[in-house]
Amino acid sequence: MIFAPHTLELTLNCSSEKFGKLRNAAYENAKGKHKMFMDGKKVVDRAMAKEGVKIEYHDDVYKKIIKFIVNPTTLLGGNDVKKLWRPNDDNTSKMVKKLENSIADYFNSKDDYFSPKYKLNDFRLTRIDFTVNVNVGDNKTVAAYIKVLRNIGKVKGFAPKYSKTDERIDPERSFDLKGNSNDHEFAAYDKQAQSDKKEAKGILRIEVRLMKPKAIANYVDDSLSTKKKLRFLSANSKEIFLITFRRIVPQGDYYTKKGAENIIIEQVTAKKHREKMLKLLNLIPKKKSLYLAQKEMKDRGVEKVMAQFAEINLSPVVISKRGGVRFLKSLYCCIT
Repeated sequence: MIFAPHTLELTLNCSSEKFGKLRNAAYENAKGKHKMFMDGKKVVDRAMAKEGVKIEYHDDVYKKIIKFIVNPTTLLGGNDVKKLWRPNDDNTSKMVKKLENSIADYFNSKDDYFSPKYKLNDFRLTRIDFTVNVNVGDNKTVAAYIKVLRNIGKVKGFAPKYSKTDERIDPERSFDLKGNSNDHEFAAYDKQAQSDKKEAKGILRIEVRLMKPKAIANYVDDSLSTKKKLRFLSANSKEIFLITFRRIVPQGDYYTKKGAENIIIEQVTAKKHREKMLKLLNLIPKKKSLYLAQKEMKDRGVEKVMAQFAEINLSPVVISKRGGVRFLKSLYCCIT
């Protein structure tokens, strides 16, 4: 299984004068060649869209910044639906080199407005997403996994990213959480529904996103250069992804509530442990949240209860009756 950075956000701070000159020169260079347009309050330049790079000009009152939003797989000439790029010393060096070239090419203009030339280390890494594509076979199974993930409900330190009435998201096609204060996001979604590409059929895409520099600083020294940060974070993609994944997704295979009860009764011989596990199992659908069910138990040993679920490879979060599915393999088996 490939764990890889999927989205990089690189930010360049500018003076008002330099920002205006660079944006004006970009408009001149775009004439008759490619799209450059307003998107909300920012200007988007698609000069390098084919290489997986989107350039944004953010003209805020107190900040003038230029962002490079990069898809490393596309930058390396690949297709992130069919196969993500696999970070290793060689591929990461190629990715960094291509990124340096993209920045140099974009600012390499006959127009003097683009002097001096900018380099990768002039930009700050302000966001990075870690991604895994889980091929579960078909879109029905993708939908079943999303439904069971949504049954996790409220997670400690996170909240739903979208409200129930938000039309930007289809709740049947994704499960999205946003950190309350840690600037992390978690998303699991139907890649075919999101991309409308046939080759994405059966792919459950799962992402862990570090949305701000302070989130990135939890994993890498903020004083390092952008190049060194990219190398370190790419090399440790799996470990960083799993830290957040484990906070949200409990271990074990998924069954219907009745199926899970039968497994506990059959496999857990100690009465005290069995009763606690059955209690948690029944509280989750009532509280509509694994975390709230754990709190309701008022048991200091709730982590031991979770460990016992993991020991018999059973998730305490169950498949809904109406899902039409009676069993799903643990996502930990799919990604590790």
